[in-house]
Amino acid sequence: MMRGHIQALLLSLALFVTITAATFIFAQKASAEQTGSFTGTWIASGQRQTFDFVEGREVGTFELTGHVNLKDEVGEEEDYWAECVGLSDSVAGSTARCVWRNLKGQKAYCVLSGQPLKKGVRVTGEFVGGTGNLKGIGGSFTFTWFSVFINKDQGIFTGHTKDLTGSYRIP
Repeated sequence: MMRGHIQALLLSLALFVTITAATFIFAQKASAEQTGSFTGTWIASGQRQTFDFVEGREVGTFELTGHVNLKDEVGEEEDYWAECVGLSDSVAGSTARCVWRNLKGQKAYCVLSGQPLKKGVRVTGEFVGGTGNLKGIGGSFTFTWFSVFINKDQGIFTGHTKDLTGSYRIP
């Protein structure tokens, strides 16, 4: 009779330890915040459409796409395909909204601001959210256009940066 009580007690204790350990591990994973910094390059090309505005002030909309290649992972990935749409103003600067999509289809949403696309222009970016493993991503990054090719007649441009650097936080 005593043996049955001891077995039941040991079984209850083993079950308690297993549940407690599983709860602890799950709580750690659920609350683990991922943070980091990254460096890399971005090659983008696209089209720009100018429209009539105040004399001496060049204003237009643009769309660009390109490969973001990072030396360090952001959300467990190093390669992203970026798509951006924006407004360019030679006086007020430029602003764009971008989506970085990784090979798994997860997205990081970004807001860019800076001066119009030309060599030597410094641009700042901010992560404002994401999907999948990138859900809730925040952080910032900067880059400088290292080389730029613009064909004004056709509204086509290509830009390359070497100094993409930033940090991120995923809750």
